[in-house]
Amino acid sequence: MPIMLRPYTHENRLFGYLPRYPTDWEPYFDLQNRPYIFTDRALTLLHAGRWIEAHAGNMPLRGRSGLTKVAFDCDNDVYVLARWRAHAWLLRSTDAGRSFTAYDLGRDGRLDIEHFCGHNVPPGPPPVLRAIERERDPKLFWRRISDLELIVPEQRGGRLHVPDPILLSRNSLGVGTHSGLAASIVSGGSRIHVVWAEATDPADKVPGVPTYVVTYDRAERRLLGEPVLVGYGAPPNDIHNRPSIAIDSRGYLHVLTGTHGRPFRYARSLQPNTAHAGWTRAEPVGPGLPQTYIGMVCGRDDTLHLVYRLWRRRRQPHPLATYAALAYQRKRPGQPWEPPRMLLLAPFSEYSIYYHRLTIDRLGRLFLSYDYWSTYWFYRNDHPGHRRALIMSADSGETWKLVSQADLERLTN
Repeated sequence: MPIMLRPYTHENRLFGYLPRYPTDWEPYFDLQNRPYIFTDRALTLLHAGRWIEAHAGNMPLRGRSGLTKVAFDCDNDVYVLARWRAHAWLLRSTDAGRSFTAYDLGRDGRLDIEHFCGHNVPPGPPPVLRAIERERDPKLFWRRISDLELIVPEQRGGRLHVPDPILLSRNSLGVGTHSGLAASIVSGGSRIHVVWAEATDPADKVPGVPTYVVTYDRAERRLLGEPVLVGYGAPPNDIHNRPSIAIDSRGYLHVLTGTHGRPFRYARSLQPNTAHAGWTRAEPVGPGLPQTYIGMVCGRDDTLHLVYRLWRRRRQPHPLATYAALAYQRKRPGQPWEPPRMLLLAPFSEYSIYYHRLTIDRLGRLFLSYDYWSTYWFYRNDHPGHRRALIMSADSGETWKLVSQADLERLTN
């Protein structure tokens, strides 16, 4: 590493990368470590060495940006989100993805669902966030204000009951999985921890987007306190600056504030499994790092793993220009954040996006799906269609490799 892409020469020509598995979107793993991957046509799952498609009657069950997550509860039931006929839907499978039942969540919006990011296994149906945009600022393009709602489905008599949503904020910057796949929700037992960023009055002098965390107890059916401000992500009023949350094996919460070309800031809860007993001061993960798009998971040993887009100036392979790389950092328990390491270098300078998505399996292996996008229109036109690739690390980020089918067939038992 890093993988150095060349013009018109990507993973397939560089390394003979011709995967037998779908690469449309990122993989998720159930409690037995069986992989599930959305394609642009269907949800696929690996069965007896073959990838088969799951369907849900007339309900659309296909991957698209913002609806690619696959979630699992403590009973290993499978959950995905869908948008259909101006409503949001939660689809549940009790037979390992072979069939699904749809439950109406009410009005449509931008959706997120709790997905596994290291130590969070919800004791019931996974909670859902819905952001309903209510205002766009004509003077500040990235200032978009949404109502943010928490939906906590309940299981009753073998079916799901969807209670009224809980309003968390009227000034949220919304939810989204454009790049990074930031986690908005993690569970620790009956407690649900939610993180979000808020818009502010443009006239207010603030250091960035305020980032809040709150804890909801599903057993008590109540919020445990008012939202807690844990830090800011620069600049203010920017939807790029969505934060991410993780929970470790001891129940401590870890939050990164999102930024747009500035250093992420990291804070940890002072007590386990609650957002309401204090936080460490939010500190940069590295000095002067121009970072965007958080992807964070927590390893089995409680190491935090972080992948993001990093701007580099006058560095190889473009020593006379600025370019965007895909970078990795980690934080071992009790240690500071390590310096960034490059995973992917762009074939061209100037603006790039990688549409990266970081997930983790039940064995603690890291999986990183990405799709390089260049600002140069001629290159995008010359490379039509699908270009996504999948790499992994089985040793806590020390080494990385392109994923094989055999890597995805490794179960927990």
